[in-house]
Amino acid sequence: MRLTHISIQNLRRRKSRTLLMMLSIIIGIASSIFLLTTTKSMEKDVADKLDQYGSNLLILPDSGEALTFGGITVGVTGKAEEMNMSVIDQMQTIKNKENLAVISPKLLADTEINGKKVVLVGVDFTKEIRLKKWWKIEGLNFGQFPEKNEIIVGSDAARILGIRRDQHVDVKGQSFLVRGIIQPTGSIENDQAIFIDLKTLQGLENKPKAISMVEAAAFCYTCPIDEMTKQLKEKLPGAKVTALRSTLESRDQTVKRFSLFSVTISIILLLTSALVIAISMISSVRERTRDIGVLRAIGFRKSHILAMIFFEAALVSLTGGLIGYGLGMGSAAAYGPEIAKMAIHIPWQPIMGVYSVLAALLLSLLASAYPAWKAIKLDPIEALRYF
Repeated sequence: MRLTHISIQNLRRRKSRTLLMMLSIIIGIASSIFLLTTTKSMEKDVADKLDQYGSNLLILPDSGEALTFGGITVGVTGKAEEMNMSVIDQMQTIKNKENLAVISPKLLADTEINGKKVVLVGVDFTKEIRLKKWWKIEGLNFGQFPEKNEIIVGSDAARILGIRRDQHVDVKGQSFLVRGIIQPTGSIENDQAIFIDLKTLQGLENKPKAISMVEAAAFCYTCPIDEMTKQLKEKLPGAKVTALRSTLESRDQTVKRFSLFSVTISIILLLTSALVIAISMISSVRERTRDIGVLRAIGFRKSHILAMIFFEAALVSLTGGLIGYGLGMGSAAAYGPEIAKMAIHIPWQPIMGVYSVLAALLLSLLASAYPAWKAIKLDPIEALRYF
C-alpha cells in the first residue's frame, strides 16, 4: 500500500472534515475570483468612461480680451488674439500623439436671439459629441449628427430664449433648424450655450481658420498627461496648455478604491479559508495519533508522514481550487454586471484558473505546515499508547 492510498482512504473515511476543508477553499477562491474579475472590469469601464467624459487637456490663446465660457476665460472679441486651425496639425506631431483620442476645436462668439445675449459655440459635431458621451440630446439619435444648417441648444438657453425643437431660429442673419435640445447637465458651458457647426460659424464671423480653444481627451487612463502637456507647450509656444487635474484625481481615486476594496476582501476570505484548513488538519492529526504511531513503529519515516499529510491537503486544495475558479468566474460573468450596476463585460479568463489552483495549493500547504510539524514530533511509543 502506498502513501497516496493511505491519504485517499483517510479523506474518504472522514468525509465531513474533507468536505468542510474543500468548501472553505471553494468559497475563498470563488469569492476572490468574483471580486477581482468584477472590480477589474469595473476599473476598466470607469477608466474608459472617464477618458471619454470631458477633456483631459485644454489649449487656450495665451492672451486676448475676455469672454467667459463655463468659468474659462477665452479671447474672442475686439482685439482678442485667437488661434489658427493649424494648431490641430501641430498637436498631432507630439511624441505621445497616439494617446490623443479626440481633438475638438471650438470657436466662441456672442450673439443676440429674441433680444437676449447668448454664447455661440462652433464645434465639429462628430468630435464634440464623441468627446461628451454623457450628453443626452432630445431629438438626436445615437450615431446622428446635426447638419451645417442645424444647431443644438442647451437646456437653459432653450428655456430662457423660448426655443423648441424643430423650430427655425435666426442666428446672425441666417436661419437654422433646432435639431436637438441638450438635457440638463448641471454645467453652464453645456446648458447655457448654443452649439453650431464650426465651419459655419467661422463663415458667419468671417474667420475661416480661427478657433478660440481646443479640448482634447487622452486615449487611456494611464496616459502621461504631464508629459503630454509639456510636449504640447513646446509645440504651441503661443498657447496656454492646461491639464484638468480634477478629472485625473477623481479617476485615480475611483480606480484605487475599487482595487483596494477587492484586494482587502479577497485577503480576508483567503485567510479565513486558511484558518479553517489549519484547524481541520490539527484536528485530523489529533484523531490519527495512534495511526501515525503505528506507521512510525513499522518503519515509516518522518518524511513519509509529512508527504502523506501534505498530499491530503494538496488533493483537497486542487479540487477546491478548480471548482472555486469555475464557480467564481461563472458568477462574475453572469451576475457581475447586475451587481455592479454597470454595463461591463467580464470574459472568461483561463489564466485565472491557473492562479486559482496555485493559490489554493499554496494556501493549503502553508495551513498544513503546523499540523504536519506536530505529526512528526509525535513519539512512536507514546503514540501507540494513545487511545
